[in-house]
Amino acid sequence: MISNHPPYKTIFFILCFFLTLSSCSDNSEGENPVLPGQISWKTASSVTADAGSATLSISGTTGVKWTAEITAGASWCSFVSNDFTGSGQTVHGEVKDGLNILYLYYAANTDSEERTAAISFTFDGETEPHILSLKQVAAGQSVLPDFEGGYAETPAHKQDANYIYVTHYVKLDNRNVRNYSLCFDKTKKAALWVAYPLHKAYTSGDAGRVEDWNFDPSFESSFQPELFRSYKNSNNNSYDRGHQIPSADRQATDEMNRQTFYFSNMTPQLGQLNQKMWGKLEAKVRTYNCEDTLYVVTGAYFANTSTTTYDGAGNLVPVPTNYFKVLLRTKSGKTGKYVSDCTASELKAIGFWVDQKSYGNVEPPRSICTSVADIEQKTGFTFFPTIPDAVKQDYNPTDWNIN
Repeated sequence: MISNHPPYKTIFFILCFFLTLSSCSDNSEGENPVLPGQISWKTASSVTADAGSATLSISGTTGVKWTAEITAGASWCSFVSNDFTGSGQTVHGEVKDGLNILYLYYAANTDSEERTAAISFTFDGETEPHILSLKQVAAGQSVLPDFEGGYAETPAHKQDANYIYVTHYVKLDNRNVRNYSLCFDKTKKAALWVAYPLHKAYTSGDAGRVEDWNFDPSFESSFQPELFRSYKNSNNNSYDRGHQIPSADRQATDEMNRQTFYFSNMTPQLGQLNQKMWGKLEAKVRTYNCEDTLYVVTGAYFANTSTTTYDGAGNLVPVPTNYFKVLLRTKSGKTGKYVSDCTASELKAIGFWVDQKSYGNVEPPRSICTSVADIEQKTGFTFFPTIPDAVKQDYNPTDWNIN
């Protein structure tokens, strides 16, 4: 992982810069009123559990004075590198010509819970401060990128105390690459969506099914179903440990495939669905691979929680009423561009809405096809937020080889 620390010479320059600014007079009597400035995160507002620094970008009229204060999290955040004693809690400055940045340093988080710091930033002439927050994830948990500049397949975040957001990474060709991201609902003991890119780089290989069933190490096992053994039969129904990101979509390395066997990726899925039509749908999705990337979000929907079953340890868990997939790719498959840089005419998308029932051993029918916008309305999630709405409102099953 690339360090967030600036070079030591840069740190020395910034510290001297702050000391110089702190000695400047705040006397502005007789001056014209100063317009307020703007402050925002130049880098992400969510950071890893490792120690590092985040960057704030300051803009405004040259000469406007400002004050930044850490109002929450001063025990692990500071405006002075490696000083978490509280002496680096406040800093003063003024807007200069050119680039204006401020580093916020943070210590490593060794706890099992995420934590949040708050920064109050005030420009002279303003009556209300700007409040920014910095979230540091728990030890061992990965950061789900902020949406701006984030991954094309990652749905927009929804704030909910019961949601846990996780991104899993793997080594591929000596590089750290994302495997998949998920939004886990503690009350459902299941992921509401799992988002992932699909490309031959992920599917080419002979990893096979490692069958290494295990808890997701990114968050507490008490929130997850225990699935070393499969779900117990309930109400004369036989439920499989149904993958949301399929094992067959991750064949490049054993590590990549192993992560698909985390319990956070499982839901109780009827065997007559999982092993037949749903399995054929998963296989068909893999045929949509292209030189550009195919983006996939698979999810479970709970219209109600009245149907339940038991996990391998005998704990009661709700059963999804529906499953869905939403897909996005370029029409030609070989533009060489990010989807966020494509026009609506260059993109195509489709959704699949599936009932928790047996469809028989059939190919995916047209009846399950719908628009991404329709599934957004059904689930309340916003998918592929960087693309034009027109792409999400349109779909053509024939374009996806659905007869």
